[in-house]
Amino acid sequence: MNLRDNITKAVGEACIEGFSFVRLTKWEDILHRIAERFLKRGVRDLESVWLWNEFREVTSSSQPADQLGYLREQIEPAEIYWFIASDENGKYWVADATGSAIIRTVEEMYAFEYYVVERHFNWLLCENHHGIFIKSQPKNARGEPAAPEQPLPAALERY
Repeated sequence: MNLRDNITKAVGEACIEGFSFVRLTKWEDILHRIAERFLKRGVRDLESVWLWNEFREVTSSSQPADQLGYLREQIEPAEIYWFIASDENGKYWVADATGSAIIRTVEEMYAFEYYVVERHFNWLLCENHHGIFIKSQPKNARGEPAAPEQPLPAALERY
């Protein structure tokens, strides 16, 4: 079983609502958009096993004693996010999930590297395999937060 299978099993067994993996025909569009927004070399950096090493902008990092507590402080339970689970072999699984579903899923699983991306690509939060949270938020030429991305086309917005 791969990471996606293990997450699917955990979500099913815990009856977690608000979490679903993106269809196989759509995940690449979302992952490429995230890469172009947050990674130094865009989609070329998707070859990296640890995307957090390739962040264009790091706005903060923290190694809290209570990782779930920290995650709860960073995301809103009712908001919908992109959730990327990082398999050890460099495979990325893209899901559509509410903040509460993400927290419950992480709580039910063994430790793995994951990324939470704000729906309009304003920021990205990673918990890496060292238990360190790294936040990335693109900046403009003046060093201010960059303008939000345009929303995804309606056909991609919900799965």
